[in-house]
Amino acid sequence: MTYLSRRSFLATAGVAAAIGGSLSGCSSSDDGAVHLELFQFKSEAINLFSQICQEFNEANPGIVVTQNFQADNITSLRARLVKGDVPDLMTINGDYSYGALARTGVFYDFSSSSLLDGLNPSMASILNTLGTGGDGQTNGVAFADNGSGIIYNKDIFEGAGVEPPRTWTELIEVCEELKAQGINPFYWATKDNWTGAPAFSSLSGSFLTDGVSAWYQRRWMIDGTTSFRELTPVFEKMWQVYQYGNEDKAALGYNDGNQGFAQGKGAMYWHGTYAIPAIRSYNPDINLGTFATPADDAADTKVVSGVDVALTMGKDPAHPDECMRFFDYLMSQENMSAYCSEQTAYPTLTTLKADDPALEGLQPYFDNERLATYSDHNFPPAITLNAYLQQYLFNGNLDQLIATLDMQWDKVVKRINETA
Repeated sequence: MTYLSRRSFLATAGVAAAIGGSLSGCSSSDDGAVHLELFQFKSEAINLFSQICQEFNEANPGIVVTQNFQADNITSLRARLVKGDVPDLMTINGDYSYGALARTGVFYDFSSSSLLDGLNPSMASILNTLGTGGDGQTNGVAFADNGSGIIYNKDIFEGAGVEPPRTWTELIEVCEELKAQGINPFYWATKDNWTGAPAFSSLSGSFLTDGVSAWYQRRWMIDGTTSFRELTPVFEKMWQVYQYGNEDKAALGYNDGNQGFAQGKGAMYWHGTYAIPAIRSYNPDINLGTFATPADDAADTKVVSGVDVALTMGKDPAHPDECMRFFDYLMSQENMSAYCSEQTAYPTLTTLKADDPALEGLQPYFDNERLATYSDHNFPPAITLNAYLQQYLFNGNLDQLIATLDMQWDKVVKRINETA
C-alpha cells in the first residue's frame, strides 16, 4: 500500500530536519541509574501503570521507569520529534496515526523479539495491517485489545424471551420482537458524530470477507476500479437498524447514551467493549453481555478488534536492554491480566482469557482468530468519515454518502501519493 513516506510525513509534522538527530528520550542520571520515560496515553490506567513502574523499579535496581501521561499523545509525540526526542517507552493506540508514524520508520522493529512469543497471531498482526517501517517489520507489540460488537442487556433479553442472534435475519427478528413488546431494540445516541463508526466498522469487518486491509489497499489505488459503492450492503444495514430505537437519538451524546442504556432504556447498544466501564459507572449492577455483529451467514461473522494499547519505542533506543526488560515485565501474565480486568479489555497472550462476564460472548472469536480490523482506522484523518456517516444516519441519502466518500478519498489519497 502506498502511504506517506517517512520524509513527507515528518515534513508535514514539521520534524523532517530534526529526525536526523538523536532519537533517544533519556540518559543515565547522576545517581548512576538508567532513567526511562514511559510515555503513556490511557488516563483510566494512570494509577495502574504507576504501580507497575514502582514494582519494576523495586525489582530492578539501577533502572528507574517514570510514567509521563499524555492524553493527546500523538500531537505530543510529533512535537517531541521536532526536537529529535523520542520517548524511551511508549504506549499508543493502534489506529491510523500509529500506522502513519510506523511507516516513517521511527519505531523499533520487534520482529525478532521474544515479546511476540505467545501472542494471539490475529491480535498481534493487526498493527502490521496499519503500517510498518519496512517489509517484514513489526513496530509495535499488542498489549490489550478491544472488541467491537453489540452490547446487550441480558435481563431485558431474558424478560422478552429473545436470545443473541447469529445471523442478520435473526437480528432483525429480535428487533421486531422487542419492538412489539414496547422495548427499544437499540439505544442510540448519535449527536457526537463518531458514534456511527462502530456500526460501520463491525459490519464491514464481516462483509469484507477477503480482509478489511486488503480492500483498502485496493481502494488506495486511484484507478477507478474500486468504489465505496461496493460497501452498499454495509451502509444499508446501518440505516436499517438505526430505525429500531429511541426517537431522541439525534439529540443525545455518547455520555447520554451510556447513561440511558445503563438505565434500561434499550435492549442493545452498538459500541465496542470500551463502553462497558462507562455504562457501569451509571449502573454497577447492570447485567451486560456481548455478541458479534452477525453477518448474513454465521460462518462469515467476525469480531472487529483493535489494539487498544500497543507498546513501542524508538528505532534506535539509547538503552535497548533496559527498555526490553521493562516491556518483558509489563507483558507478564500478571500485569496484562491486571490491566485487562481493570479496563475491560482482551489480553493478547494466548494463555489468558478475558475474565469479565460481559466479554464472554466475543471471546470465542478471539480464541478462533476470527477477527477483523477497524474499517475507520484505514481512513486518513483529512477524510472526515464520522461526519459523513452521521449525516447519512440523519438523512438516509446513500447515493450522497457514497459520492462524498469516493470524492473525498480520491482527493486526499491523491494528495498523499503525490507528496510521498
